[in-house]
Amino acid sequence: MTDSVVFSLLYKYPMSGSKQRNVDLFGATSIVVANMIGTGVFTSLGYQLFDIQSGFGIVMIWLVGGLLALCGAFCYAELATRLPEDGGEYYFLSKIYHPALGFVAGFVSSTVGFAAPIAGASIALGAYVHGVWPGVNETALAIIIITLISAIHWWNARLGIDFQKGSTVLKVSMILLFIGAGFALGNQPVDFLPSAQGWKEIFGDASANGGSSSFFGLGNLVAPAFATSLIWVSFAYSGWNASTYIAGSIENPNRNLSRSILMGTLTVTGLYVLLNMVLMKSTAVQNLVGVKEVGLVAAEALLGTNIGKLMGGIISLLLVSTISSMVFTGPRVLAKMFETIPSMQGLSKREADGNPRRAIVVQLVVSLILLFVMDFPQLIYYIAFTLSLFTMLTVLGMMILRFREGKPNGYRAWGYPVTPVLFLLTTGAVAMFFVKDKPTESLYGLSTAAVGFVFYFLSKRK
Repeated sequence: MTDSVVFSLLYKYPMSGSKQRNVDLFGATSIVVANMIGTGVFTSLGYQLFDIQSGFGIVMIWLVGGLLALCGAFCYAELATRLPEDGGEYYFLSKIYHPALGFVAGFVSSTVGFAAPIAGASIALGAYVHGVWPGVNETALAIIIITLISAIHWWNARLGIDFQKGSTVLKVSMILLFIGAGFALGNQPVDFLPSAQGWKEIFGDASANGGSSSFFGLGNLVAPAFATSLIWVSFAYSGWNASTYIAGSIENPNRNLSRSILMGTLTVTGLYVLLNMVLMKSTAVQNLVGVKEVGLVAAEALLGTNIGKLMGGIISLLLVSTISSMVFTGPRVLAKMFETIPSMQGLSKREADGNPRRAIVVQLVVSLILLFVMDFPQLIYYIAFTLSLFTMLTVLGMMILRFREGKPNGYRAWGYPVTPVLFLLTTGAVAMFFVKDKPTESLYGLSTAAVGFVFYFLSKRK
């Protein structure tokens, strides 16, 4: 890099600045979109196809997941507009319930909500690149990517958000290009209209098993296979609340917070449904079952081996945007949380432009640790279950705040109280099913929350 280029970068992105609310509506929306479109949609289908193989069943899973995410988004948009500070669930639950619960939410967000997905996305990225260039070491590449992106955000907050905008535009553009190619070239006879097989995959055959497929409190509404697939989908949709974690950095939060959440969630829902339709139209179902890098397999089937590998490489680059958005967002939760712990306040220090450099380093270390201690499916189940518990508490908290203080003056959740109740019932049912179906990962998640409680009381005592 020449001296003139270095000088121009330093001029545009100085090491410090004076403006803390430096994220506009487009930047906030790109954070939401990039957080959502990542590991989940590029890996979930292969695992869903173990039990659900009709086009209608797959589309319904993604539509239901989008509906639930939108119900949650309505609630978070009201809460974030009402309490526009960094921290997400940490800040919300501290204000609504108790600082202890808020601290645990922050602890879970920083580990399960950001560090673990960063590790998961880097694993998926390594798998895609390895599929294109078999000689690449997946783990080494994951380490390099996480470290490099953390360094970009560590250098300067403005540079980080500009990098985020650019990578998100590239991501959405390439997905739209892939969707267009898929509908033009895909020739698999997949029926996305309602069918007997599709309905059976969704609701099961209760009459044949005497109700043994009961989905806990929701009776026989859905089959266990559909519930398990919904876990993968809920992970893929996680991130619809991303801009609430950086509310203190967003310009005009009363206007931009709710818009960023709703615009991002609606955009991603549409892309998810279309993308999964294209993946199923690209190649025979048996070629996708159990495959992690489904995008690469689909691209090779549609475009041929050479161009398909190129597209697989591009998809791996798209995951860079996902990692970047979480590297930008997660440290702001950590910094907010560290402010309340006297012995760790040094880690909450921010630069003049609001950039929490020390927290970025902490998150980098945690992400690298998780990269080595969990395999990919474990990470996904662990993340999906644990985060669902705290999103439920937050949506319930929005209802409690409404009861205490009345309707807000700004944005109000659409469909209240139906949308929050629907979100709570469905997410709760999935969580209960998860405890039964995936006890090990459930225990990991509950243990993480328990460690957060212990850490809080020990810190408070000190």
